[in-house]
Amino acid sequence: MEAVETKKRPTTRLVRATVVAAASLALASVLAAGQTPERRASAKSHPTLMAMGKRVLGARPLAMYYYYPDERGIESLRARAGEMTALGPQTFRVEADGVVRGEVPAQVMEIARGSGLPLMPLVVNPGFDRRTASAVLRDPHAQERAATYLAYLAKRDDYVGWQLDLENIDPRDKALYTRFARRVAAKLHADGRLLSIAVVPRFSDRYPDPRALHRGATEFRTSEWGAPFDFRALGQIADFLVLMTYDHHSNATPPGPVAGHEWISQALKYAVRRVPPSRIVMGLPFYGREWVQTADARLSRPLAFNDLQLLLQRPGVEVQWDTRWRAPWFQYQEGAEVHTIWFDDRRSFKEKLDLIRQFRLRGFAAWRLGTEDPEFWSVAAEMSKKLVPVARQPARVSRRKASAGSASRSR
Repeated sequence: MEAVETKKRPTTRLVRATVVAAASLALASVLAAGQTPERRASAKSHPTLMAMGKRVLGARPLAMYYYYPDERGIESLRARAGEMTALGPQTFRVEADGVVRGEVPAQVMEIARGSGLPLMPLVVNPGFDRRTASAVLRDPHAQERAATYLAYLAKRDDYVGWQLDLENIDPRDKALYTRFARRVAAKLHADGRLLSIAVVPRFSDRYPDPRALHRGATEFRTSEWGAPFDFRALGQIADFLVLMTYDHHSNATPPGPVAGHEWISQALKYAVRRVPPSRIVMGLPFYGREWVQTADARLSRPLAFNDLQLLLQRPGVEVQWDTRWRAPWFQYQEGAEVHTIWFDDRRSFKEKLDLIRQFRLRGFAAWRLGTEDPEFWSVAAEMSKKLVPVARQPARVSRRKASAGSASRSR
């Protein structure tokens, strides 16, 4: 999951200096007055904020879509905003000292506000740099600074909440990441806002898992990227977790599906034993992937739908269906190069989305707008009609009300 097109692993864009400076000055004035953003919050959440929170948590399915700045993403957002539960722009980063920088582009804000679409931006460690993540997590002051920035920015710009998307975390920082998530959640919940956390799939509580190594179970083995996520603890802290069930195969592996059905199923089986299904959102990739094998090397690149169509139009291409992974693929040769392409179509999207019903999940989160097959939207609409409401969890609400003091949250 290494490229911009493959969910969420780009180097985040720098924001305009004037915007950063304005945000920093505003936050500095808050801190200088001895007040953190949550202390300034009113005793009751704003009615619009409450409505946005209820829209997100009451949706069945919760249909979250990710946005990364490009023109095709804007076009898709403008055309389909009314079919979304929440929008997750990946436009913020946390620095090593805990300062959060970024902005939601004005055009995205305009479309979201015009359609009443709740915004839940992502905050990442830039380029998923491990040293940056460790610097934040191992410094209590940096943790507090980051949490305070997030609460302040959400209040200033009317975000329904945030999604933490720190990745490539040192497995030794597992407990520290849980502590950081708890710190952020406390500040957001006190102001009536939401927290979601993106987590990499796990298949075992142990890392490394000697049993998986012994069995040769390379398909279903917890990776170093998944090791820092304590599903049980994070599932109690966050309003929901996004299980990033993609990059089953990548540029670091031989050709195969980006998100094979059996691989997703095994990841979900692990997750639902540790987190209530109603707090799990299944990640869904819109992109495919092409591998090019030469005599000397194997290269790979992600494919958006438009790029895929060009390859499908090549003479002699015959699409195959893999019965194990329930995904389409094809192969062709060009000179000495062998090209192998795996992707999703209407049939495979339908099979993946049916896992939401089978596991009684909260919904899905799709990476990313502008890369999707247009057929997806009708498949998602058909799936939504088959779902029944997810049971509420009043015990969870009461715990939060107790921790938030006089602040109230609407479920």
